[in-house]
Amino acid sequence: MNKRTLLATFLALVLTCSMCVPVFAATGARSIVIRGTKTVYVGDTIELDSEIYPGYVDVSDWNIVWKSSNSKVAKVLRKRNEDTLIRGKKKGTVTITVQISGTNIKDTYKIKVKKAKKSNKGVTSAKKKITSYKNSAKAIRADISKVKLAGTMPERRTQYMQFVGKIESIDRKLDRLGDTWESKFDFGKTTYKNYRTIERKIDAAENYLESVEDYLNQKFMYEFDD
Repeated sequence: MNKRTLLATFLALVLTCSMCVPVFAATGARSIVIRGTKTVYVGDTIELDSEIYPGYVDVSDWNIVWKSSNSKVAKVLRKRNEDTLIRGKKKGTVTITVQISGTNIKDTYKIKVKKAKKSNKGVTSAKKKITSYKNSAKAIRADISKVKLAGTMPERRTQYMQFVGKIESIDRKLDRLGDTWESKFDFGKTTYKNYRTIERKIDAAENYLESVEDYLNQKFMYEFDD
């Protein structure tokens, strides 16, 4: 046997042996756990996440596979990823499984699909509250633009802190409203669609409030530099 043939045979043997090594040896993963809510309404969508232990192990998204025991009740929308989306199709219970491809490392998670609620109770009221909070933030910005800064540093600091207090008051109200709707969703009292609608409006109001705070800082810092 010449050297070239011997080398080819050796490489083929190495490749064959490497294919026999279990995937978990390469990944180092010992377990995988599903996290997320256990309720979804018909026509609605929820997100589930997976956590791999030990935490320092890196497993590619492609090797994390999700399945539903009955796709007619709840369908897996994202089949290969560290997280997935589950859509409720009809009333019932299903088992969602996540597994590291090529291994026996997996976890199961029961999901209850409930009949969709037709009521949007509280959504309109919450939207009105968020709008009123944003309007208050706009009023604060207008007051900042018109304020005549005091002549001394202590007096200016007092002016500044008065505006800060107003901004923080609105921020706390938005946080409380957000927590209320998050709890409603977690306990199955509203749909994911309603929750996301309110969450997006709160995010928009908070972003505007941050811009008001930036404007306040710019105004006072600029004047202090004179």
